[in-house]
Amino acid sequence: MRKKQCKLGVLALLFIAEYGFAQTKDSLTRENTIQEVVVVAFGKQKKEEITGSVQSLKAKDLSNLQNGNILQGIGGKVAGVQVVSSGQPGSQPTIRMRGIGSINASSDPLIVLDGIPYSGNLNSIAASDIESISFLEDASSNALYGSRGANGVIIVNTKRGKNKGLSIDVDVKTGVNFRSIQDYPVYTSPQDYYTAFYNRARIGEVARLKQPGAVPSGSTPHDVGLAALTKLGYNAYNVPFAQLIRQDGSFNPEAQLLYQDNWKKLLFKPALRREATVGINANGDQVKSYTSLNYLDDKGYLISSGFERFGIRSNVDYSITSRLKLTSALSYTYSKQDFGETGGFSNPFQFARNISPFYPVFLRDNNYQRLYDSYGNALYDYGDGSGPNGAARSYAVFENPVGNLQKDKSQTTSNVSNINLGLNYEIIKGLDFTYNFGAYLENVRNLQFGNTEGGTSSSVGGTITRASQFRYTLNHQQLLTYQKKLGKHNFNILIGHELNKIKNENMSGTKQQLVLPNSSSFDNAVKITDLSGNGYEYAVEGYFSRLLYNYDGKYFFNANIRRDGSSVFSPESRWGNFYGLGAAWNVAKEDFLKGNNVIDALKLKASYGQQGNDNILLDSSTRDYYAYQDIYGINNFGDGNPVLSLKKQGNKDLKWETSKNLNAGFEISLLKNKINLNADYFERKVSDMIYALPLPPSNSGSYIKYGNIGDMINRGVQANLNVDILHTDNLQWNIYANATHYKNKITRLPAEQRNTGLVSGLFILSEGGDRYTYYLKEFAGVNPENGDALWYRTAINPTTQKEEKTITNNYKEATDYNTGKSAIPKVYGGFGTDITYKRVNLSVNFAYQFGGYGYDDIYRSLFHSDTYGSNYSTDLDKTWTPENPNAALPRVDLTSTNQNGNSTLYLIKSDYISLQDVTLSYQLSDDFARHAGLSGLKVYLTGNNLYLWSKRKGYDPRASLTGVSDSYKYSLLSSVSLGFKLTF
Repeated sequence: MRKKQCKLGVLALLFIAEYGFAQTKDSLTRENTIQEVVVVAFGKQKKEEITGSVQSLKAKDLSNLQNGNILQGIGGKVAGVQVVSSGQPGSQPTIRMRGIGSINASSDPLIVLDGIPYSGNLNSIAASDIESISFLEDASSNALYGSRGANGVIIVNTKRGKNKGLSIDVDVKTGVNFRSIQDYPVYTSPQDYYTAFYNRARIGEVARLKQPGAVPSGSTPHDVGLAALTKLGYNAYNVPFAQLIRQDGSFNPEAQLLYQDNWKKLLFKPALRREATVGINANGDQVKSYTSLNYLDDKGYLISSGFERFGIRSNVDYSITSRLKLTSALSYTYSKQDFGETGGFSNPFQFARNISPFYPVFLRDNNYQRLYDSYGNALYDYGDGSGPNGAARSYAVFENPVGNLQKDKSQTTSNVSNINLGLNYEIIKGLDFTYNFGAYLENVRNLQFGNTEGGTSSSVGGTITRASQFRYTLNHQQLLTYQKKLGKHNFNILIGHELNKIKNENMSGTKQQLVLPNSSSFDNAVKITDLSGNGYEYAVEGYFSRLLYNYDGKYFFNANIRRDGSSVFSPESRWGNFYGLGAAWNVAKEDFLKGNNVIDALKLKASYGQQGNDNILLDSSTRDYYAYQDIYGINNFGDGNPVLSLKKQGNKDLKWETSKNLNAGFEISLLKNKINLNADYFERKVSDMIYALPLPPSNSGSYIKYGNIGDMINRGVQANLNVDILHTDNLQWNIYANATHYKNKITRLPAEQRNTGLVSGLFILSEGGDRYTYYLKEFAGVNPENGDALWYRTAINPTTQKEEKTITNNYKEATDYNTGKSAIPKVYGGFGTDITYKRVNLSVNFAYQFGGYGYDDIYRSLFHSDTYGSNYSTDLDKTWTPENPNAALPRVDLTSTNQNGNSTLYLIKSDYISLQDVTLSYQLSDDFARHAGLSGLKVYLTGNNLYLWSKRKGYDPRASLTGVSDSYKYSLLSSVSLGFKLTF
C-alpha cells in the first residue's frame, strides 16, 4: 500500500511539474542558476566558468539557523557534506566532504574566512555576519590551498558594505532550547526495577541449576532473588526487601512508596535562548563599511550548560584612488562556554540513563524527609552511606550530577581577535597586485572546579584546575593577477605566495584542599598536584599559480599548481607538489541549441588534481606537529629526579598523504530556469596513508610510530535538484533535494596485515573493505534450555582438517568476523520546500541517510549482568526467562557478564529522516513599516532540529560518524524562537 502511495505521489509531482509551469508567469533568474557569482579560492567566479564542484549557501539560507556554530545547522543542505554535531551549545561539529580522507590524519576540511585560512572555532562568528559559505569539493577548486585542501575547503565570507547610503538591520529573537529526542526507555518505577532485579537473580539461579553438579545458592530461586535485593542498599518502600516480592513473583500490594526523585527532570529542563544582532551599512563614493554587534545567550537543556557570546565586527572597503584600494575585516569576540559533558560515572547523560529509579537525588533522614543546610539549600545524596538508615549505593558511589552541576564548574572563556587587511593596486590595466595579511589571536582560559561537599573531588577537599592557552596565526599572501581579453579569448593568470605560521602556548595547574568552599581562585587551594606547560610552532609555505581561460563563454579551462612546504615533515620530505586541472563546455551557447524552449543552460565539466595532507593526529583531537621527531615525556617517579620516556618515535621517511581527485558532471537548467539539476561523479584516491606502524612485541605499547602504509579510494555520485513548481505574482513554490552516494575502499595495506587486516576498535581495515566495516562476534541466537547467548566459532576440524563453523556459548571461544556491514550510509542528503504566498513565507528542510549500520553500545549496556544497581532497558521483557524460553534476546542475570558482550546482536540500521528546520514568516506592508518609522519589518517563528524518524527510540544516528552510540555525548538539542527583523 505504501509503495502505491509513493508512486501516486511521484506521478502527482510530475503532473504539477509538467502542467503547473504552463500556467505561471516566466520566473526571474534565481540565485542558483549558472550565472551566479560564487566565492572560490583567492577570488570570485561566475558559476558558468567553474570547471569543478562548488556549492554555496547565501545569507538567506543561513539567517534562520539557531546555532552557536553556524556549521551545526547545515546538515542536509549541501550535497556531499556530512555533519555530526553535539547538543552542547557552541560546539564545533565534525564535517566530512565526499567521504573519508584519512585514517590517522585528519579528514577535516580547511576553513577559510574572508580569504585567509582560519584556525579558530566558527562559534566566534554570528550567522547574521555571514554573507555566503562556499564548499569547494574537487581538486580544481581547492588545489590552490595545497596541503590543507585535501579534505575540501569551506570558504566563509562575511558581509561587506553595499548600496549607497545608510541602513540599519536589527534582528532580535527569543526562544527555548529542549532535548531533541527522548532517551532510551528504561524503568522509571521503583516497583518495576525491584521486580526486574529480583528476576535477574531468580532467573540466574534457575539457569545455573541446569548445569551438571550445581549446588543451590539458597532454599529456592525465589529466596535467591529476594536476598539479592539487599545488595541495592536503598529500599524505597515501607516493607522490608524480604517482603517486597511474593512467592508468585508479583509485587506486594501492601508496599507503599516512601519517596522518589526524578533525575532526568532535575537534570534536563527547557532553557531560554536569546539572540540580538545589529548590522549597519554606511556607504559613500569612496568608503563602504559594514559594522555589526551581536549577542547570544544560548543556554543548554542540561542544567548549568550553555554558550554566551558577544561580538563586534567592522568590515571596510576604501578606494584611496581609482587604482589603489584598501580592505579590512576586523572582529573581536568574547565567548563563555559552560560544559555538561564529563567522563566516568559523573557524566549526567549516562548517569540519568543508568541510575535506578529508587536512588534519591536529595539527602533524606531516617524518616525519609529531605534535609537542608543552614541556608535552606537542599542537600544531595551521594550514595556514600549518609542516606536514610545508613543506606549506601552499589552504583556510582560519591557521584550526584544534579548536585555536582549546581556546585562544580566546567567552563571555557575565549577572547578572539581576527584581523584581515588587504591592499590592492592596479599596476596597469588588467594587472593587479594584492597583499593580504591575516592575524588570528586567541586567548582561551579553562576552569574545572570540584566542590568540597560531594562527588569524587570532595574526598581531596575540592579541586581547582586552571589552564590558559594563547595562540596566534599569521598569514601573508602576495598575489599578482593579470586579466586579458583577446577577441573571444579570455585569460586570467594568478601568481602567488603564501606563508602561514601558528604558535601556541599552554599552561595548566591543579590544586586541592580548598579553604573557602565556593571560591575558584587558585589561591583558595593549598596543595599543588599538577603543574605543566607546553607549546608548538607550525608553518606552511606555498608558491602557486593558476590559469583561467575561456573562449567565447563556451569553453572553459583552468589549471593550477602549488608547491608547499610543511614543518611537520623532515627537511628531506618537507616539500610537495599539488595541482588541479579542469575543463567545461557551455553546451547551451552552441548554435544547435539556440532558440529551443526547453534547455536554458547546459554545462559539461571534468576536473582532476592532486593534493596533500599533513594534519596527522596523535589521537582523536591532538595534532602531531613534529611527525619526524622523537617525542619524550618527562616523568617524576617521586624521588625528584627527571626520567625521560619515549612517547612517540619520529619517522624521517614519513611523507605527505596524497589525495588524487577526479570529478565529472553536468549542470542543466530547463523551462526558463524552473528546473535546475547539478550532478557529479567523483573519485578520491588517497595514497601513502599515515597510520601507526606495527612494532615488535618488545615495545609493549609504550610508544607509537607513524608511517605511510596504505591506499584508499572513495567513489561516488552526488546530485542537487531545484524545481520552481509555481511562480506567480502572489504565489511562489520551490522544492529542492540533494543526494550523495559513495563507497569507501581500502586498496592497499602493509604486507604484514594483508591477510589478517588491521583491527581498530569495533572495525577492521582490510584490503577490499572500507574504513568502517564492523568486526564482531556473530550472534547465533539463544539457547532455549537456559537462555545462554550463542555465538559462532570457526575452528579446524581435527578429523577433516577443514574449517568448520560451529556454535558456542563461550564468549571467549567465539570468533570475530568481518561482518561485511559498514557504518557508511549508502545515500545521504536533504530535501525541502519554500512557499511564499503574498507576504507569508514557509520554509521546511529535512536531512536523511539510508543504507548504513550503527552499533548501539548504549542499548547493549542496558542488558548488563551485575549487581551494581544500574538501570535496564524496558526490552528486558524480551529476554529469556523460564516462562519465555523462545525469547529473541539472551538471559540477563547478575553474574553472566558476557551475555551482552559485543556482537552482531547490537548492530542496527542507521537510517533516519530528520526535520532540520521550519520557518514561518510574515513581511508586514511597507505602509505599516513607514508608520512605525521603519523601512521594513518581518515577524517570524523558527524551529531547528525538530523531529527524528529512526530505527530505535533513543538511538540517534546523527550523533556519530562511525554509527557507534556514545553514552557520554550531549544529546542533540532543538530550538524554537520568535523573532523580529527591522530595517531602518
